Formats: sequence, C-alpha cells, structure tokens
Amino acid sequence: MIRVGTDIVEISRFSNMKNRENFKNRFFTKREIEYFDMLSNPWQSIAGAFAAKEAFSKYLGSGFRKFELRDIEILHNRLGKPYIEFFGIRVNADLSISHSKEYAVATVCGEDVISEYDIKELHEYAKLLPKRYSNMHKGDCGQVLVVAGSVGFVGAACLCSKACIRCGSGLVTLATPQCIQPYASVKLTEVMTKPLKCESGVISKDAIPQIIDGLKNSDVCAIGPGLGRSKDLELVVKEMLKCDVPCVIDADGLNVVSNDVDMLKEKNCRAILTPHPGEMSRLTSLSIAEIEENRESIALEFAEKYDVTLLLKGHNTVIASPDGRVKINTTGNSGMASGGMGDVLTGVIASFVGQGISCFDAAVLGAYLHGKAGDIAANEVGEFGLIASDVVDKLPYAIKLLQENIT
Repeated sequence: MIRVGTDIVEISRFSNMKNRENFKNRFFTKREIEYFDMLSNPWQSIAGAFAAKEAFSKYLGSGFRKFELRDIEILHNRLGKPYIEFFGIRVNADLSISHSKEYAVATVCGEDVISEYDIKELHEYAKLLPKRYSNMHKGDCGQVLVVAGSVGFVGAACLCSKACIRCGSGLVTLATPQCIQPYASVKLTEVMTKPLKCESGVISKDAIPQIIDGLKNSDVCAIGPGLGRSKDLELVVKEMLKCDVPCVIDADGLNVVSNDVDMLKEKNCRAILTPHPGEMSRLTSLSIAEIEENRESIALEFAEKYDVTLLLKGHNTVIASPDGRVKINTTGNSGMASGGMGDVLTGVIASFVGQGISCFDAAVLGAYLHGKAGDIAANEVGEFGLIASDVVDKLPYAIKLLQENIT
C-alpha cells in the first residue's frame, strides 16, 4: 500500500518571527540547525523542513501522537537530497521539498511499512541484527544443518532451508532421506543436500552417524519440518540433543519430544522450541483452551522448567526465555495461517542463531522478521492466497528495512 503526505507553509511565517532561535531549538535537532547555519538565507530551508515534518505526520496518518517534531529529522545526503530519520531510524520513503518566493511545499511518499509498528521497538529489533563487515566470507556467516523432510513432505524441508539462505546464512545443508534427496536438490539451488539412510520414506536410526558427522561442521541445527513419524526418530532427536550444537526444534521434531519431554533435561545443547498451541498441548498435557487463556505464563513456566527458549506461535506470538524474559511479537497477518509458514520461521530463527545471536534474541528477531515479511507480502498480493514461499521471498526486504535503519 502506498501512502502520501503533503504540506505547504508560508516562508514569511518563519522569516518574520521574533523568537527565531527559540523556535529553531524547540522544533529542530542539533544536526538540522547545523545545516541551517551553513546557509546564507536559511528560511526557505527551515520552512521546507517544517513542511516536511508536517507531511510526514500526515504520511503516518497519526498526527503528532506519541512523538514531537524534534523526533522527525530532515537531513541531507552528500548530494543534497533530503531524507527523513524518525527516532534515529531512516525512513524508507521518498521526500521532495520545493520552494517559491512565498511558499515551501513538501511531499512524503512510500510504502506503509512504518506506521503500523512502534518506532522505538523497530529500533530495538534493528540492534539485534548480526553485524556485516566488508571482509566477511561465507564461513563467517553461519553454517546451518537442516534435518527435515520425508516422503510427501519435501516442501517443508525446502522452505526451511530457503529461509536460512534468505536470512544471511553462509552455508546451509539439508540432511534429508536419500529417497527424496534428488527432488530436494532440484528445488534448492543454493543449498547443499546430504542424503540420509531411511526406511519407509523416513529417516532411520542408521542415519545417526551421518547426522552427528554433519553437526561437527555446523553452528546450528534445525530439526523437524516434514520429518514424518517413526520410532527411530526418537533415537535420532535424543542423539542430536546430546551434541553441543544449538537446535531449533519444530513440527515433527516437537512431536518426538512430546513423547518424552524429559529428554530436554538431558540435552547438552541450547534449544529453541517453536510449538503452535496444538503442539504445546501435547508437550504439556494441557488443553488448547487453557494454553490460549494463559499463553505467557505457560510459555515461561515451560522455558524455565526445561531450560529452553520457547516460542509459542499464534496471534501475538510469545517468546519466553529460561531467565524470565518474555517478548510478545505483533507482526504478521491472517494470510499467514497457511501451510509451511512454521517451516519458514524455523529456518529464520536457525539462521540467526548460526550467525551468533543468542537463542532468545534470535527467536525475538526471527518472529518479528517472519511476520514483517508476511506483512510486506500481504501488502502486495493481499492476505487471501498468501503462501509461505511469498514470505521467504520478502525476508530480505524485511531485513533491509532494519539494516538501513541501524544508527
């Protein structure tokens, strides 16, 4: 959705005022005033900047609620083109300022991506992003092992793997049953594939040495999307949890854990669990209704009891840390209530853990960006018909929104 805000002011309104310095100090920041002071006749620029601030408030559609004019900065790049920073965050919108002898006119035009969320929180999420340096190589950006897939569920494994790549992972390997590995390799151009021994289309216990070998060169593991169900999978998951590589567990991985939740107490790794209410019900033996009525307290209790990061999916996703921290995510939309979205989220979180972010921060950032990518996609195609691969494609845009706004 494209938004536009426009404002026009008389230049004489500013040039003729008596308390000019008080006015400037009240409504403009130090950086803005330094720019004005370089000009021989600054009043056209002052009027233009003031009009731009008013235009931006109209662009947001909020007026000046919860912020002041000084929270909006009208700055200029090295070529003199104006741009906007809001609470220190650069706004992804075009700003045009024009003057005549009598008037200054400003127009702000861009996608509606900033007015829906609290700007201060946006700044917090930006700070969680992994740092990027000019001399980095793929080995510096995290190596992810995705253990996923079974006959009939190649898509889940591929969505998870693609999400890892789209979030900046340097190397991603999908370890999947050898009977479906050829199909996965065709769908995944940038992801390596590792065929695992299987039985009846599902990973078998004979694949455990292959998986353990793959973990030796991995910074994180994602396990569960489309994994299927079998008795052997319980042995597979238990052995993986004994390794010291962080694990993000979802979908069929959670179904395995729900059969013996105490295996979490025997783990040697940091773990993130991402259940929806139905999976949480199986993990806790509580009803879905009880979980939905007490989302925060139940998520936190589980996280503390089993020393895991717990992400309880749903409207206003809850992220709980074993140290007592709780975060509520507000991004996302009803169009994301479709198959494969959870597989994407698992890949997003795993990618950030692999890039060196703590489990709690990776879950918080992952939930935000996953929902934000869904919102960007919904703005383009609508909520009806939104599919998981749309969200994967928009992940870089959601990250870019934050990356450009780190100050």
